[in-house]
Amino acid sequence: MACHAKDTKVVGPAFKDIAAKYAGDATATDKLIAKVKKGGSGAWGSVPMPPNAQLSDADAKALVTWILKMK
Repeated sequence: MACHAKDTKVVGPAFKDIAAKYAGDATATDKLIAKVKKGGSGAWGSVPMPPNAQLSDADAKALVTWILKMK
């Protein structure tokens, strides 16, 4: 929660903005699981997201599923 919040941009985008961006994208869950685990940059600006490789695949999927349900 140091980098994201539900409704407002912190360092990274708000969870609701992520959900809106990927709404209707059938591949969003897999793409975002990979981004959470491996990190990335460029999708939301120049600040990179660090990898979270310590998360299990199941935990990453639960997190991404929760984010994508926000509207």
